[in-house]
Parts: sequence; C-alpha cells; structure tokens
Amino acid sequence: MSPITVSRLKRLAPFFLIGPISGPLVAGIVFNWRDGRPVLASLYAIALVEYAFLLPALVAKLGLRLV
Repeated sequence: MSPITVSRLKRLAPFFLIGPISGPLVAGIVFNWRDGRPVLASLYAIALVEYAFLLPALVAKLGLRLV
C-alpha cells in the first residue's frame, strides 16, 4: 500500500469502528466542522439522527401495522 492510503486508513479507521453507516456520518460531521463548513456538518448530523432514531421508529411502526 502507498503511504497516502495508509495514512488515510489510519485517519478513518476509528470512525468505521463506530459502524459501517454511522461511522462515515460521524466522520462527515467531524471533518466538515473542523474545516469550517458548519452547514454541511449539520446536514451530516441530521442524517445521523434520522439513521439512529427515526429509521428504527419508522420500521417498528410499519412492522406493527403488518401484524
């Protein structure tokens, strides 16, 4: 592997430990906030909240309708 690939993996590895979907969303929040893009970071935060809380609630509600 090239040194650039290794450094990129080291930088992103902690976020992928969080989860395969929520990890990149958290990385998007952190990196965009650090780079001075608060609007984009807030959009990532909204997507993370929808994924973590609203999606399971929606699936549970739809699942109860099937019974």
